[in-house]
Amino acid sequence: MADFIGEKRQNRKEIKPLKYTLRELKGGDISSLHRMYDSLSEESKLFFHPGFLGLNYISLGWLVAQPKLFLSAIKPSRRLLLKVFHRFIFLLLVAVNEKEEVLGFAYLDIRRQLHDGRFLAVLGTGIEDSYQGMGLGSGLMEELIKLGREENVGEITLTVLSCNIRAINMYMKYGFKQLGTVKDGDFWMGNKYDYIEMELYLS
Repeated sequence: MADFIGEKRQNRKEIKPLKYTLRELKGGDISSLHRMYDSLSEESKLFFHPGFLGLNYISLGWLVAQPKLFLSAIKPSRRLLLKVFHRFIFLLLVAVNEKEEVLGFAYLDIRRQLHDGRFLAVLGTGIEDSYQGMGLGSGLMEELIKLGREENVGEITLTVLSCNIRAINMYMKYGFKQLGTVKDGDFWMGNKYDYIEMELYLS
């Protein structure tokens, strides 16, 4: 979709330019997407653990989601399924480097059709640890909102841990409104966490 230049900080003194491309998911990206998720730190996985990414913890839900990922990566099948079976579709963008390795992703998981015929979707996003804070998340958000409008998405919802201030600020920058906090609503590695529900209406 678009090429970008960011800055990768190797240490406190050295800043190395990073070239990356934002584009829609392709079938060949799926294994790289799983490897990227597995490489995340425990803190990053705390902030985002959808259950269908990575190869370390395969469950029934993970298996069910894999055909959905594959079909979503094929544009003609995606557009057909959006018309006849929209709950089986992700609108998924990736940030890739020059070697076509996935550095980050953002997706809209289509959930249901609204009264006006447009779709309600749930947002998820993740960036490889060493590339966080370089603009990939903002770039993915901008392109994903554009893609959502093109594909008839009318409302986007998300949940974010209340301690993830960076993500909350980014979502608010793109117009998301906070609906409320769910105490102990998320469970990860034996611990409970509060999360905030947010939503964005697309015009």
